[in-house]
Amino acid sequence: MHPWKESRIKTEREMIKKYGLKNHKEVWKAKTYLGKHREQARELLAKLGTASPQAKKESDQLLLHLSRMGIVAMGASLDDVLALDTESVLSRRLQTIVYLKGFSSTPYQARQLISHGHVAVSGRKVTIPSYMVAKDEEGQIEYTIRSPLNELSHPARPKGDVYKTEQGVSLKAPSEVKPAAVVLPKQEPAAIVAPPSQPAAVVPVPSQPTEIPPAPVAEKPAEEKPAKPAEKPKEHVKKEKKTEGV
Repeated sequence: MHPWKESRIKTEREMIKKYGLKNHKEVWKAKTYLGKHREQARELLAKLGTASPQAKKESDQLLLHLSRMGIVAMGASLDDVLALDTESVLSRRLQTIVYLKGFSSTPYQARQLISHGHVAVSGRKVTIPSYMVAKDEEGQIEYTIRSPLNELSHPARPKGDVYKTEQGVSLKAPSEVKPAAVVLPKQEPAAIVAPPSQPAAVVPVPSQPTEIPPAPVAEKPAEEKPAKPAEKPKEHVKKEKKTEGV
């Protein structure tokens, strides 16, 4: 009844993050679903004290319904119904089981695949992430026929192998196991044994013909250029100065 209870808000936020829910409203729906069955179980416990056959019949029907939904185990009693918590209901949602089956890498991706119509239950496409999966339908979850995720090479498919977890296990993807390094034993070098002395086999080597060097090619004498005629020395003609008579 109190809208701002800090402990309740903190607990609901943790469940939203763990199961990939949209908002607090989905947590309240799970609490309402569980609250109705717990209220019915309390009423039946009070009626069983009166040895009423109708109360016995209704209690058997309630336990059978919860066991078919996978919320309680087979052979459980009404006291086990009263001991249930909200996470026992959230773990049966289609979004959670799609993630646990390995069809998605995260719970948020599982919600996206369901909303976009990539997931089918018993051959029927289901687009409601809060769909409560029955125990019999758990093994019939697969991709739709027209979904491109049927191809193993699709990038949206999870990289890890398909894995399964039981109810109550933390919603964490299994860590990849790295192969251990194989260390080969060191081999000691074999002792070197000298071979027994044996006379070397004489193998005749065929004599190779000696190559005759090619005869030298006579070079052509360089053509002699005609010598230029010697130039005559220039005679310097002295100009006589004309002397004028005084």
